[in-house]
Parts: sequence; structure tokens; C-alpha cells
Amino acid sequence: MNDMPVDWSKKVVLITGASSGIGAACALALAERRTTLVLGARRMDKLQAIAGKAKAIGSQVIIASCDVSIREDVNALVQSAKEQFGRLDVAIANAGFGLRSPVHLTSPEHMQEIWNVNVMGTWYVMAAAAPIMIDQHAGHIIVVSSAIARRAIPQMGAYAMTKSAQLSLVEAQRLELSGRGVAVSSVHPITTSTEFFQQASQRSGKRVDGLGKTQSPELVAGKIVRLIEHPQPELWPYSPVRYALAFAAAFPVLADRLIRKQFSVEKTNQK
Repeated sequence: MNDMPVDWSKKVVLITGASSGIGAACALALAERRTTLVLGARRMDKLQAIAGKAKAIGSQVIIASCDVSIREDVNALVQSAKEQFGRLDVAIANAGFGLRSPVHLTSPEHMQEIWNVNVMGTWYVMAAAAPIMIDQHAGHIIVVSSAIARRAIPQMGAYAMTKSAQLSLVEAQRLELSGRGVAVSSVHPITTSTEFFQQASQRSGKRVDGLGKTQSPELVAGKIVRLIEHPQPELWPYSPVRYALAFAAAFPVLADRLIRKQFSVEKTNQK
């Protein structure tokens, strides 16, 4: 991949889960650069509001209802970029949700749903975008994963499973497309102040809180914009957590002890 300055006005960027959170923040950050946007989400009222803001800034935008667990929805969204604008430069697989439940108590329905959205939905984007980008000999596939992809925590096993699976897909496709002009990256945010925890709480039937430091979706989006400018295999918006996770991988027994202690404290502090 070259390191030439990005001509944002000629870029076509697709984002799933663009109606809120990191996806919406990415859309607005890119709109500031007059990037052409192809936005998909399930909640069309919220998506239309984000598209309206992006258009007001000066970006060209098309939107579509897109449930990423349905492959036809994802394929249609990706093909709309090709049909409307003749190319697809960046595909950001961002849609996903969280779930709090002990592994042995997670229902088959919840397990299947989170797999279908977080993993299959990501793969659908990667599979649909890659052929277009290979033909162009240019493009960038970005998967919004999580810091939890490297280390699961109690009661978030199903969610961690999907984030680890996303990372494995990225690592494989990055090597498969090496030398073909297509970059493939994963993004690993820590706790981000979005609707994620509210929605996870509703799905789980119990409160779901973040852990540790919190970042804004705008901060994460800004770093994703820089990732597009300067592709790299992984983006860790809060870099210290990467070193903590390396420590956890090297010393799993000690990591287990520290995590158990952390969650024991959290449990006593929750109402």
C-alpha cells in the first residue's frame, strides 16, 4: 500500500451499523472530508438523521436498510456502491451487539443471534467487498472488533467469541490479499460511550457496564480516519490496553486472578 496523501473527495466508503455509535461518528468524520458515503443500518429513522447531517456538511450519501445477519442485505449495500459510484474504496464492518451471560446459561437463540450478526455479518461484508477491491487493485476492509478479542472476561464469553472470530477472519484475509492492493485491518476499541451498553442490557435482561477507561466514538472515528490514511494491520485506539493484553497472554494464571478480583469488586459495587 502506498503512503500518498488521500484525496477524500474521490473515496467511496461503506459503513454498516452507521445509525449510531462508532459507525455514525465515522460517517460524520468522513463527511467533513467530503467523502462519498454508503451507509447501512436497521434503524432507518436514525440512519436518515445521520445521512442528513452528512449531506448538510457536504458529503454525497446513499443509505439502505441493512440487517447484516441477512447476506442479501449486505450484498445489496455493497453492490449499490459499485453501481452508483463505480467503485468501493473502504468497507467498514461495524455493525454488532453485546450480550452478558455466563457461558453455560447463554441460550441457543442468543448464541446463534450474536454469531449471525457479529461474525457472519462481518464475513458478508468482507466477502462482498473483496472481489470489487481486487478488481480495482485498491481498497481497504476495516473490521471494528474489540479489545476483548484478545482476552475474554466473565459473563461476556459469547461476545468475546465473536470478536475473536472477527480477528481471525481479518488475519487470514489480510494475508490472502497481500500484494493485491487491498489492506485489511481490525480495530480494537475499549469501552466506548455509545448505545452499546444500553442495548446489551436490554438483550441480556441485566445491567451491562463498561470496564475501565471510556473513550468517545468521535475519538475512535478520528483514529479510524487516520487508519484509512495510513493502513496498518491493527488499530488500538487506547494503546496501553494492548500491552496489558500481551501481559495477560504471557501470564494467564496471574491475569485470571486479577480479572476475578476486578469483577468481584464490580459485583459488590453494583446495585
